Amino acid sequence: MEEDLEKEIERIKQKLDDYIRLAKVLNIKKKEQEIQINMMLDDLSKLMKKREKKD
Repeated sequence: MEEDLEKEIERIKQKLDDYIRLAKVLNIKKKEQEIQINMMLDDLSKLMKKREKKD
């Protein structure tokens, strides 16, 4: 279970990194980038809080 949580955290980090790089290449509007990035950061934050509770 803990291993799954770590994998999910890493998956979202990678997804965020990929999105930031692709958004620049695809010329996605700044506002849309902010919306997508904030959603991913919210997901990451929730997972990080779960991890803290387990420790």
